[in-house]
Parts: sequence; C-alpha cells; structure tokens
Amino acid sequence: MTNIKFSNNAYCKMIFHAAKYPHCTVNGVLLAKTHNNRDVEIVDCIPLFHISINLTPMAEIALMQIDEYASKKGLIIAGYYVAPENPRETNFDKVYNRISEKIAANCGSSYVVIVNSTIYTVQKGKIPLKIGLYSDGHYKQCENVSVLDDALNICITGINDELYNKLIDFDNHLDDISLDWRNCELNKDFESMS
Repeated sequence: MTNIKFSNNAYCKMIFHAAKYPHCTVNGVLLAKTHNNRDVEIVDCIPLFHISINLTPMAEIALMQIDEYASKKGLIIAGYYVAPENPRETNFDKVYNRISEKIAANCGSSYVVIVNSTIYTVQKGKIPLKIGLYSDGHYKQCENVSVLDDALNICITGINDELYNKLIDFDNHLDDISLDWRNCELNKDFESMS
C-alpha cells in the first residue's frame, strides 16, 4: 500500500489555485522527491492553466520548463492535479489520461489528484483530495494520503487573508513573463506561516 504525503507548498498551492479561479477548471503538475512504490512525498506543485487546460502546445512548453526546473532541484514530475469547476466531477476521466501517460512514461507511474474546489471543505479541516495512481492505462484510488500538520492551518489562514491572489500559474506567466510560475514568494509566505 502506497503512502502519499503532501508538503505545505504542494497542498496549499493546489487549494489556492482552485480558490483563485473558482469559476474555472484549473490544473498543474506535482513534483516529488524520487519515490518508490511504498512512499511518495509530493514536495511542490506547479500551477499550469486556468484558461484552457487542454492547450497542447502551451502544455508542452510548460512541461519542458518544469522538467528542467525539477531536475535542477533533484525532483521528478510525479503527477498531475486538476480542480474541476464543477466540484461534483470527481471521476478520473480520459482527459487526464494523456498527461498521466506522458508522466508515467518518464517516471514509471503517475498520480492524478482531483481537488474538491469548494472552500467549505477546506474550512471544515478536511483534505479535499481524491488521488489515483495511473498505471497500465488504469487508475487505482489511493487511500493513505496525508498532509503536514500545519498545511491545513496555513491553507485556512491563507484563504481568509486572500493570499491565493498572489499565486501565479503558467497562464499568468504567458501573459506577463516577469511573473514567476515557480511561486517563490508564495513559498516564502508558507514558510513564515509554519
């Protein structure tokens, strides 16, 4: 049985991405330390898109840059997250297969996280994530999911303070290349809050 743990950065950025664009489907990439079949530590995520999540040329450009960034940090692209605009959409869908297949081809396996984008869920202190392991063309739901103890508190405080407005996704970066898709400033905010 695989144990999946999310860092403050990874967990809060996924939730903040959904909170910043509640009217849109948002997506991003999960970065992990090299993982084995028993333990996976998702240490960061890179928010990708909120305008058109299936725009292939932009996704390819983003993934190349993210892969280079991850390799410099000693990380791997371990999965993909999506927060559907309709929070009832919780099924692993064919739309996610293409990206999952690409990640699995490079890493051997790929995780897909569906984020329940309702703020109410987060404020109730629940972990609003549904996680599936993509392997051999199928998803297997993962049950052993945890976040660092202070991630929930950081997330709730950040939502109340509207800190999610500082989050930069790749769409924002493409509109203004001076905006940092790595979200270094937001990472510092998370660190100071823990």
